[in-house]
Amino acid sequence: MLKIITKPSFLLSVITFLFFALPIHTYNPDIELHKNRYNENLFIDKPGIPDTHKAFILDLIPLIQHANQAVMQERERLQTIYSLVKNGKRIKHPEQQWLKKLEIKYHGKNNSYPLPKDPEKLLKYINELLSRVDMVPIRLAIAQSAIESGWGTSRFCVEGQAYFGIHCYKPGCGIKARLDDEGGFEVKSYKNAQESVDDYLLFLNSKRGMQSFRTERINYFHKDSIPDIQKLAKSIKGYSGIGSSYHSMIASILQNYIPENIANN
Repeated sequence: MLKIITKPSFLLSVITFLFFALPIHTYNPDIELHKNRYNENLFIDKPGIPDTHKAFILDLIPLIQHANQAVMQERERLQTIYSLVKNGKRIKHPEQQWLKKLEIKYHGKNNSYPLPKDPEKLLKYINELLSRVDMVPIRLAIAQSAIESGWGTSRFCVEGQAYFGIHCYKPGCGIKARLDDEGGFEVKSYKNAQESVDDYLLFLNSKRGMQSFRTERINYFHKDSIPDIQKLAKSIKGYSGIGSSYHSMIASILQNYIPENIANN
């Protein structure tokens, strides 16, 4: 008769292997479901908003939620690894490889150095990644997109699905501004709106210049008893060339156009 091994340590090893070896389910947004969940009634406390602006907001909601869901799947896995290390467990090779891939994605570089062997240093390493691998408040994302795309009417948005005005610097990487005939930056273009939203989240989560935002986001999501989205918006430095008026524009859009009761994911 076959003896079944039921030792807790064996079961824990099996569960850990399955968690890290099997592919993570990819969340696919049902746009029509979200549109049914968020419809005209969403704007009942904000009368007078143009129908075009309402449609813009309703179209973006499921795309941003989708992007946030994907990031939160990564964050949950990262938190699991953090707990293993904190509890004195040794992380195995598949987990180490995944951490290095995550580092490349969120730091934008391939670091050839191995992971820290010292548990305290490894926890610090993972904790830094956790500051990057986090979602973006959906209302803030919509406000920035409204500014950067002119509520979806800019040439860059119409021609290249550029909802967030992200610049790129290789010829042909995007759409060239008509006044930029001598070269320089282009506005990055995408195959679809979802790609644009995904890249926006990665931009905030990976670029060195967005560190102040990521620091304040820790307070917003994980520390502040009353999160202040206006304070979080002001922490975004260098995103736009129009200076401090950019934050005033975000504040105005948040107050006058974007409803408060929208789930982040």
